[in-house]
Amino acid sequence: MNETVKKIKEYNSGRIPELLKLKYKAMRIDKYRFYRAIPHILYADIPANSFLYNSPRVWLCGDLHLENMGSYKADNRLTYFGVNDFDEALLGPVLIDMTRMLSSIMISADNLRLGKKEARLLCKTFITTYFENLGEGYIRQLESETTRGVMRRFLERVRDRSRVDFLTQKTIKKKKGLKILIDDIHTLAITDDVKEKVEAHLKHWAKGTTNPDFFKVKDIAFRIAGTSSLGIQRYAILVEGRGKPYGHFLLDLKEALPSCLEPYVKVKQPKWKTEGDRVVEVQKRTLSAPPALLASINVGKRNFVLKELQPTADRIDYTLFSGNTKKLKNILEDMAAVCAWSNLRGAGREGSAIADALIDFANVEKIDEKLLLDYSEKTLADTNRYYKEYCDAYDKGYFKTDKK
Repeated sequence: MNETVKKIKEYNSGRIPELLKLKYKAMRIDKYRFYRAIPHILYADIPANSFLYNSPRVWLCGDLHLENMGSYKADNRLTYFGVNDFDEALLGPVLIDMTRMLSSIMISADNLRLGKKEARLLCKTFITTYFENLGEGYIRQLESETTRGVMRRFLERVRDRSRVDFLTQKTIKKKKGLKILIDDIHTLAITDDVKEKVEAHLKHWAKGTTNPDFFKVKDIAFRIAGTSSLGIQRYAILVEGRGKPYGHFLLDLKEALPSCLEPYVKVKQPKWKTEGDRVVEVQKRTLSAPPALLASINVGKRNFVLKELQPTADRIDYTLFSGNTKKLKNILEDMAAVCAWSNLRGAGREGSAIADALIDFANVEKIDEKLLLDYSEKTLADTNRYYKEYCDAYDKGYFKTDKK
């Protein structure tokens, strides 16, 4: 068993076997899915004296890549575009997020029918736009009225999306009311004892809210989503909401684990009460507005992040623009601006650099883009090697999981 196989198995130990099997299968599908699942390996590869660590501290996403940005409905019911996964979020050097995003562009080049030169140009677009917006020091947000092309149409479509339509797609009518649709693709059935446990803890937590009846549970299922987090405890929960027939809400309850980046970032972190508090607080500090119903709750000895379930359609399908560098360039310019505004929004909080320091970093220090591009290409080479090792091991049966 090679080191790559060993690290992957160790990192995923203790996960739910049935769901872990799906994760390992997804990692075998293509290089990009694999890349999404191994941040723990790539972070361990960063040399202790790397230039990445010599950059201002910001509130990092910790896993910034193309598919971890999208639209979402906020608690004010308005639609925003931003980072939508904060599992690995913490305080750390700004260039960590930057290079993870650039590497994701390089690694997705095959899927997007891009040559090496085109991928590198798109990375330059992201770098230039990010530092331009960071250097200006002004915080804005993407809105459908002020965006263009692909992003504008995307935000308009999501803005007009009906919650009732989404609920109808994800539920089925039974004699006792609506139930979550179990399709073995997005959801899996759970046992009654697990359902009762989760329901009891959610009910206990809801007593401290202004409207406990809103969170009255109608049904619960395992939720299948993402790549890196597959295998941890994650549930889709149908709650009373505003009442029947279609006033119910679907919630996402996801287990919060320590950030895989933390062992490699030698930065003093706040003393969070729980990992869920970390995930929730970083979102509140960096997003235009927090996602709807965002909260940290405990279920037994485990900690979870609760929020309204968002459709997977709220992520841009980049493959629709394969080979179209102009449209991809426009999308990346918008994404880079959003990332810069998020860093500025969280400036000066519990050890993060103040806005003036970030502005100076963009305008005065001016990091050499070649360093960023070369590092991202090295990550691409490493990922190619790790992926080959993984595929060989997977095909030989090293990643079989036993149902317990």
